[in-house]
Amino acid sequence: MSSLGIDLPKNMKTGTTTVGLVVRDGVVLATDTRVTSGFFVAHRKGKKLFPLSDYSAITIAGRVADAQTIIDLLKANIRYYQISRGLPMDIVSIARLASNFMFNYRWFPYIAQLIIAGVDSTGPHMFNIDLTGSMTEEAIISTGSGSPIAYGILESEFRSELTVEEAARLAFKAVAAAIQRDIGSGDSIDVAYIKVGGRYVELSSEEKRPLYSSYVRQVY
Repeated sequence: MSSLGIDLPKNMKTGTTTVGLVVRDGVVLATDTRVTSGFFVAHRKGKKLFPLSDYSAITIAGRVADAQTIIDLLKANIRYYQISRGLPMDIVSIARLASNFMFNYRWFPYIAQLIIAGVDSTGPHMFNIDLTGSMTEEAIISTGSGSPIAYGILESEFRSELTVEEAARLAFKAVAAAIQRDIGSGDSIDVAYIKVGGRYVELSSEEKRPLYSSYVRQVY
């Protein structure tokens, strides 16, 4: 309560589940679509998975506006690098740019946790970046309030020899498990992949229908 006797809103937690996998022939990313503020569901079809270029993508957890600012900055710099140098920016450079941006604003931080993944001339890569700019390269990552549940599925079933198609199914299964057990995650699931030598592809509703039938009680 303020000095004027007015009740001020408390900080509201947000929830989500995002998943990333690196396998032999590419990378896979998956997220739920529920946008929350505390126990209030603000939107059921929020986008948390975005392409940064034909060969790279990002997932977001945290404040949507903060994450969208970072996404716009990364897209602009990736395009500028391509135009000025005539070469695509490699994945580690994209991740390091995001890391530097987050670190520079750590005293007034952007409240977001990012997974940046893609395929470049050195193969598939994936990086986890937190709000202070810490950056690590991983083979499996999950972020958000549903991540402990998702990790239970990923750590028991992940193998680096999986194909992209098998990894997409596993990522979907991990997010679906979190949706059923975490109140901050829910509604529907977005899945995308980038194969070695390929481009960013997001699964359509028809392609996801059999996955919903297998792992989610209700099809959204």
